[in-house]
Amino acid sequence: MTSLKDKIIEADFADHILTDVDLNSILDGTPAARYGMANKALKKGELIKIRRGLYLLADKYRHKKLSKFFLASRVSPHSYISLESALSYYGWIPERVTTVTSVLALGRTKKFTTPYGEFVFYHLPVNEYEFLTGVNRIEEIKGEPFLLASPLRALADYVYVKKIDWRSLDYLTNSLRIDIEQLMQIDSNHFYEIEKVYRAKRVLQFLVSLRKELKK
Repeated sequence: MTSLKDKIIEADFADHILTDVDLNSILDGTPAARYGMANKALKKGELIKIRRGLYLLADKYRHKKLSKFFLASRVSPHSYISLESALSYYGWIPERVTTVTSVLALGRTKKFTTPYGEFVFYHLPVNEYEFLTGVNRIEEIKGEPFLLASPLRALADYVYVKKIDWRSLDYLTNSLRIDIEQLMQIDSNHFYEIEKVYRAKRVLQFLVSLRKELKK
């Protein structure tokens, strides 16, 4: 009997992030039989469960490296990469970030612990139609796009989640170790654009104070 792993490979789904719908399209038989095959593949380590209804074929059967940011976009659709993950991506903070941090359009803050690391999704209150302001579509690996906050949007999201009140540039350059030259590169128009996103006074005050101190 052909295993689920072999059926996935034969269907050319080895590099896909698989859903229950995908598995049902690959497998024949009754729901009980399909469940049995999936459970067997999970126990053997051939199939990896990311969350309910979302799976990956084990790395040794895949042909390309998985993008964690793309995986995050599938773990929770209608989200974008932000906070520490985005700041690290741009080289704004020196730390290597192991938890993938994202922002959700809807729903409550949630966390998933998977064999590929932790994925945290924060929900932030923003003004209507501004959820994707300062967010760009990135596709480093063909067929694996994800949404990524700009550095300033990621920093503003960080300020909201961590409840940071404006102190001075010293906090950014010393505590977060953000290079002043990177902050100086922010276009003044981008400040006004990002300020339109938020309702939280703490974030707005932070953005206005940062803009003034940078003389933008």
